[in-house]
Amino acid sequence: MGDTNRHQNVFVLTDRPWDYDADMRQLGLTPSYAPSAHLLLEELLEHPASGFVLEVDKVMHSPGPERDQLFQLACVFPLLRVLRKGQDRAVAYLDDPDGFSSRVRAFPAREVRHCGRVPVLLHGLLTSSEDESFASPVRANILDLSGVGGFVSCPGDFDFGQQVQLRIEGMEDSTPVLASIRWRKGEARKRLLHGFGLHFENIRPGQLRELAARFIGPLEAGYAGAGAA
Repeated sequence: MGDTNRHQNVFVLTDRPWDYDADMRQLGLTPSYAPSAHLLLEELLEHPASGFVLEVDKVMHSPGPERDQLFQLACVFPLLRVLRKGQDRAVAYLDDPDGFSSRVRAFPAREVRHCGRVPVLLHGLLTSSEDESFASPVRANILDLSGVGGFVSCPGDFDFGQQVQLRIEGMEDSTPVLASIRWRKGEARKRLLHGFGLHFENIRPGQLRELAARFIGPLEAGYAGAGAA
């Protein structure tokens, strides 16, 4: 695949690639197919991507560590989620394919190492983007972190795609960071915390430098800059 279309490359997690060929051509995207999370992650070590098409059932049935890596990727890269329906396992898109295509075209191709995360335990407050005065925030624990997002555990009822504000305690610049929820997972039993994968939309350069210096710095050189792009 030449450099002229690398920015359009998307990885599709499926064992039935023929179901996607026509749609990918119509969207103007170059698909790379992988039948398992393990093979998809291996391909990412060699080939940059600008987005992912993930069959939800295959994600949820992947081994724990690989499933968690897919959750992390979904917090950073453009994502198109898919359900298989009926006896013929027809493709049903949970997100708008045209919107996904637009996000892919605007997203510089990255290799998987650019979205690596650092395990942390930071505390903060999370509220909806409409709550500008932080009148009704919920307590949140930030469990991992990168220059482009993080995984947050909190009891709030937030939805996939929703924009939220996150105030990280202990930061020199405590200005709330606008973020969007790229992935959500919760427990079936009540009273257990839900988790949200956040993608930072407007983190300030000074905040990013502080996070990089205190938490992300041990990662490979250049990582924080790639995340901020």
